[in-house]
This record gives sequence, structure tokens and C-alpha cells, in this order.
Amino acid sequence: MTLKNPNLKDALRVPLENGWPVLIESIENEVDPMLDPILEKQIISKGRAKLIKISDQEMDYDERFNLFMTTRLANPLFSPELAAKTTIIDFTVTQGGLEQQLLGRLISKEQKSLEDTLQQLQEEVTNNTKTLKNFEDQLLDQLANTEGSLLENAELIDVLNLIKTKSKEVNEKLKEAREKTIEINEKRENFRAVAARGAVLYFCVVEMTLVNWMYNTSLQQFLDLFDYGIDNSAKSNFVKDRVHNITQCLTYKVYRYINRGLFERDKTTFKLMMATKILIKDGKLNQADVGLFLKMGAGVDDSNKIFPWMEQTQWLNLKALSKHKFANDHGMFFKELQDKIQRNDQIWKAWIDENEPENAPIPDYEDKINADQNIGHFIHLCLVRALRQDRTMLAGEQFITAVLGEEYTQPVTDLMADIYQETTPNRPVLYLLSAGADPTGSIDEYAKKHKQFPTGKVSMGEA
Repeated sequence: MTLKNPNLKDALRVPLENGWPVLIESIENEVDPMLDPILEKQIISKGRAKLIKISDQEMDYDERFNLFMTTRLANPLFSPELAAKTTIIDFTVTQGGLEQQLLGRLISKEQKSLEDTLQQLQEEVTNNTKTLKNFEDQLLDQLANTEGSLLENAELIDVLNLIKTKSKEVNEKLKEAREKTIEINEKRENFRAVAARGAVLYFCVVEMTLVNWMYNTSLQQFLDLFDYGIDNSAKSNFVKDRVHNITQCLTYKVYRYINRGLFERDKTTFKLMMATKILIKDGKLNQADVGLFLKMGAGVDDSNKIFPWMEQTQWLNLKALSKHKFANDHGMFFKELQDKIQRNDQIWKAWIDENEPENAPIPDYEDKINADQNIGHFIHLCLVRALRQDRTMLAGEQFITAVLGEEYTQPVTDLMADIYQETTPNRPVLYLLSAGADPTGSIDEYAKKHKQFPTGKVSMGEA
């Protein structure tokens, strides 16, 4: 049920009386005050009966009653009062948690025996820890209930000797389990790069919903892509090569899968997100660097422009760029940018006025940028973004090629056969058609060829 249910009070009566659980879905930041007596457990005792008053109406109350509430808000702002009345459980996937989940999923496919051994060891550690705790409780119980001299109590001494022997055995097992766990974790770490890349890609996909909610993708969809990357990447006897093959296959598969569901105007945005987040995960960039690229001089207030031929927006961007400290010890890379432009005024003006400045040598910085293999391409992108904003998308394509590869910027066509392979009876194909586009002929031709004709097609109308 939901809070908007006009019969919510009456719907609560039977569960309250019989101790049944109740689930209220899609709550917002606030909860109906009618539920406060339940949340605050304002139970009224009358003899053996227990009552609770809701909206001035007393109802029988069973202590087995539980109230669960869920919200679809990604970051709800619950009041401190509500948080104090309830137990809040956050089921949101975190990058670190997802990375661990993907690592276990990968190991279970690549080295199943290793993952099974680890799970078995974890169970043994849990059981042995419980056994050790039981021994301690048993010893304390014997000491508390023993009468007379402890040294003359033969039964207690026998129990102490037994517990001492058993505890020693359990501790040895725990020590052995810890050593084996460390050994297994070292082997698992060889595959962590794949899990880390998978977690980065998932959050790229999730954040595309901020561009358009239509791009919403479930975790299960992504896990299917992750499994595809493992199953269809090139095999190798060397773990390092195998990890590289899976990473490349997974990254490209995610790109192609998401790319075909994006509007043309958003495709470069997604690829830029992939490239920057991968560099952030590798420690070559940080979030402040990406913030500079996105905002540039939008937050700068400086009206003392010293170059008459430069637009005010370019001047503000220049000031922001010259004050920014890049990650990975690159420091204030463009600290002297203003001075260099002053000394070579005409050369810089000519570069800015170029038809394709992203392809022209950069005055004073060309060699320095090319020498930096880590983030040289990103620095070049930021400079183009600052002084020639109209060429940012083209410079972004060059940046994507440098980080991800040429295949990410080349035109792609998704064949009917490839799409069909990914469908199931419960996973239909949805086409978003532009004016004049009609895939019916291609669908029917493919269906006839594979003896799947006729096919079911449903037109959902014009948006």
C-alpha cells in the first residue's frame, strides 16, 4: 500500500490485530503523522489487552506487528525525528561494494574452486569463532556456579582441561584459516582490475539517468553485460593477459549496449564520462579536474580583461585554468598561461582563430603536453574548452580515442543478428524511431531467414 491510500487507517487494523507485517511503498521525505503512534510505539495496556490509538481510534495491537516503508528517492532527506523513530537501511549500491560483488562473480567463473574454498573458509571461521565463544561461556558458567574451593572441584578441573585443549585446536584452525584466506585473497587481487572497471562502468551507466531518465538501466542488465565480457573475451594462460582481455571486452560491450539506446546528442557525453571516470579510478585525474572541464570560468568574477581581442568568457576560462591545480602532482600546469599569451600575443591569437585549433600545435605548451602520457590529452582538452569552446566536442573525440581507443569514435552499426542474440521471451526489442524510419522490413526479413515468422510488433504511438 501507499500513503496516498484513502483507506490506509482501515487497512492497518487487521495487520495490527493479527501481528502481520505491513509494507508502505514510495514514501517521500516525510511520513503521515497518523503513523506516529506506531513509529513511537505508543502502546496502551488495558489488563491483558494491548491497544494503540490511530487518529483517535483505538485498535488492538499484537507485538508481532512490523511496519516496513520503502522509498525510491536516491538521496532522501529524512528528518532527525523520523530517523530516531525508525531503523533506516540503505540498499543503495556503492562503488566499493559493487566492486567486491563483481570480483566474487568473476572469480566464481574464472577460478570457481578458489571462490568455493574462500566461502568454505569463511564458514569455518564463523563456526569456529562461535565454538570458541561457547567454550568461554561454558567456562564462565562453571566458575559462577561452582561452590567451595575451585582447586578441590575435580569436575571443574576436567572441564577446564577439556576447554583448554579444544580452544587450542580451534585457535590453530582459525590461524590456519587466516593464512589460507590471505593466500586466496592475493590470488583474487590479480583479477580486481576487472571488477574495478566494471564498477566504474556501472556508475557511468547509472549517472546517464541524470541526462535523461529514459536511460535508466537495472543492475541485472549490467550484470548480464559483465558476464558477457567474461564469457566472450579471448582466453589466455597468463592471468595478466586474461585480465586485460576481459577488461577490454567488457568496456566495449557496455559502450555498444548503452550507445544504441542513447540519443545522438548524448553519445559523446557518455563516452567522455567513461574516459574521465576510468582516469579517476586509475589515479590520473580527480573530481576537481573534471569539475574544471565542466564549469571552467563560470564561477570566476574578473572584469579586468587585458586582451582586447579575447571574449569575456574566454578570459574567465583562462583565469580558472591558470589557477587550477591538476591531480597526480601535475600542479598548476597553466600557471604562466597569461604571461605566455602576453609575450606571444599574436601567435596565441592566431592559434585561437584557427579553424581546427584542436589539431594545430599549441604555442609554448606543445612539447610539454605531448610528453605527459598520463593526462596530457585531458590537459589539451581543457585548453580547447577554455579558449575555443565551439571545438570542445571535436577535441573530446580525440580525448576519447586516446583513452579508450579508435573503435569508440568510429561509426557503428548494430546488426539485427546481434540484437536478436540478446533478446529473450521476457526481453523484447524497443525501437525509438525518427520520422520516416521503419525497421519492419529488416525485422521480417531476418525472421523469415531464421524461420521465426511472423513476428510480434506493437506500435506504441508517437511521443
